[in-house]
Amino acid sequence: MGLGKTPQALALLASLPINSDTTRLVVAPASLLENWRREAARFTPQLRVFVHHGNRRLQSTKHFAGHDLIITSYGTLTRDKKVFGSVEFACAIADEAQHIKNRHSQNASALRTLRAKTRFVLTGTPLENSFDDLRSLFAFLMPGFLDIMPTGVRGEERAWHDERLRQRTAPYILRRTKLAVAPELPEKIEQILWCEPTVAQASLYREYQEKSERDMIDLAAGGATEGRLRMATLTQLLRLRQICCDPRLVSPNSPASHSSKLEALRELLAEAIDDGHRVLVFSQFTSLLALLRPELDEQDIGHCYLDGSMSAKQRQSEVDRFQNSPDIPLFLLSLKAGGTGLNLTGADTVVHLDPWWNPAVEAQATDRAHRIGQSRTVTSYKLICSGTVEEKVLALQDEKRALLAGVFEASDATSAKLSLTDLQSLLKG
Repeated sequence: MGLGKTPQALALLASLPINSDTTRLVVAPASLLENWRREAARFTPQLRVFVHHGNRRLQSTKHFAGHDLIITSYGTLTRDKKVFGSVEFACAIADEAQHIKNRHSQNASALRTLRAKTRFVLTGTPLENSFDDLRSLFAFLMPGFLDIMPTGVRGEERAWHDERLRQRTAPYILRRTKLAVAPELPEKIEQILWCEPTVAQASLYREYQEKSERDMIDLAAGGATEGRLRMATLTQLLRLRQICCDPRLVSPNSPASHSSKLEALRELLAEAIDDGHRVLVFSQFTSLLALLRPELDEQDIGHCYLDGSMSAKQRQSEVDRFQNSPDIPLFLLSLKAGGTGLNLTGADTVVHLDPWWNPAVEAQATDRAHRIGQSRTVTSYKLICSGTVEEKVLALQDEKRALLAGVFEASDATSAKLSLTDLQSLLKG
């Protein structure tokens, strides 16, 4: 993560012979198309590049031969898969390949229709949920190479199939670690800042927690299916997590002073900015970031903002503004939209306002700052409400990481899929 996968891939593409039959293809999230275009212009200017997206799209296969490298998004590929499926590419690369972790999704299905002499997938998180993610990647990478997992397999038999998968795929995985690739990178320090809930916050949390437990008991007694129970549990957990961040997310009339985490963030930002640090603040809740922005404006703290509702052009504009404006000390980002594919080495401090089940997703976000080009020590803070579901999520992260510890020498393993039992345990006091 942040170790130069994009330039390395471009070097590979540039090494291929250039003629009318060697068009190359890169498929990436829409938000990263401009980044790929810029990197190609910088590192491989000899390649004729076309970004196939929006209203600038090639209409037929005969137009592909006029370009050495086609860059498109997963969504556009899905819509234009008939056109792309009729071309044989010299090389096809799927970037941020966790976007095809579900082999039944339209993204994965469209990618598998491609014809290419060589295929690569690039990702910092090859396993986000379970070994099935890896199976989906290899369904594109090496069609037919892996055995089909029998339906209904559980327990020891499933573990056997997963171990066989790990052994068979290992020779085809190039793992780049920071120690090996960029030993000159400065240190990364990770800290947990514990926030004791305010009296009002703790009272609201207990109220919702008790109601959640009663609702789950009633649903189970009424014969609800596991799917319905799972969705209900996730909804209840969402409310508890929001209360941990800011009670206003579930009780709009609550004053800002009821959030202990907001007070901790104020102190952290004040100290960091006074000391000349620049800060990335991540949250899964755009509604939480929206609550922060008016307060920052009142205090005249310059900041940039990025979430999933913004166009690729708007995203890149905000990234450029932050990177090129040392006087802007703060960047607010939604975890989903800003956690991958961005280079934000202008920051040296990262704040996670709320934890997520998957530690690798948080690591991806932190590495927007801790990547090649960073010259300062990066400090990452997790703000955790003590005695709440957030504290349990930390323990769950460690447990799930350990379950997959053998995949890439332990450190890159990520969380296994959460069972209904896992989720329900988080609701309990």
